[in-house]
Amino acid sequence: MEKNSFSSLIELFSSIEVKEKGVETVYDYLLKNHSIDNPKELADNLDLSIKRIYKVFSLLKQLGLIQVYDRPMKITINEPISAWEKLLSEKITNIRTECDIKIDKCEKSFADMKSAYKITNEEHSLPPVEYINILDNEDAFEFIRNDIIGNSKEMFLTKGLKYEISTFERILEMLNNPKFMKKEGYSNVIILVQTILNKMPPIKYKILVSRDHAQEILQIVKKFSVYTSKFEDLEIKYENEWDIRIYKDSCGDFIILDENNLIQFSIDPSNKLMGIFISRSHEITDIFFKKFEEMYSQGLKLEEYFKENKLDRIPTIFDKFMFTFF
Repeated sequence: MEKNSFSSLIELFSSIEVKEKGVETVYDYLLKNHSIDNPKELADNLDLSIKRIYKVFSLLKQLGLIQVYDRPMKITINEPISAWEKLLSEKITNIRTECDIKIDKCEKSFADMKSAYKITNEEHSLPPVEYINILDNEDAFEFIRNDIIGNSKEMFLTKGLKYEISTFERILEMLNNPKFMKKEGYSNVIILVQTILNKMPPIKYKILVSRDHAQEILQIVKKFSVYTSKFEDLEIKYENEWDIRIYKDSCGDFIILDENNLIQFSIDPSNKLMGIFISRSHEITDIFFKKFEEMYSQGLKLEEYFKENKLDRIPTIFDKFMFTFF
């Protein structure tokens, strides 16, 4: 039997939660031969017990995939497309019904809990300013995804300074030392970058980098230019929109999410990132967002910045990765 076709059969039965041993093997035989006249001979050919063969017949009949005739016994396959369409339609209807019941139960349980404890939204709203410690987070990308971005749809980021973040320092060490990269579980830089990008939510990113900081990042990009060629002709699929610009002056350091939440950084005297402050004051966030839009409109696109610095190529995923996180 062909490996690919049989694998698709396994996936199909698995999708409807059918796990009976031998069901795929018997149905594969029926798809190719259309009928079975001698169950015992089939059992010998497929290396299954006759008891197992009859169990599979019973299941396939129950699913509406075959017809069973007695005296003498003969098994014929029902027309596959119509039989499976009917079976899957019934399965999907059952799944939706079960989901609706579970959703109703969740909503009712939550409503009952709020009623029992007399909880209102106003009484338990989040504080206007919240501090989150980053020192205990070993993976900065997990922290960004879960504690910063969450369910947001857009992120606006300004980068004026380089902060010391252990995750990013470890990535630089891997870029410097391919042996260390492999020790960390990444066979090459493409796998490393793709793994990190896959951790980032599919949202719109608008990033503004100060010229001074951009020059620092540019030196890193040039240092690892050996990696650039690996990405020039490679299309890594990622679902987010990514726009990076360079601002002529200093631009501070902050993040705005969906024009609602303002995030500012807490650093120690050595520029090590300690944590973040999240402000939910619309008045304060509006001020920062208007400032961001003003600076962003004046920013130089990364493609133009490359031309200005005599890098005669379009920024690759690797370049954008470096300008976003370093």
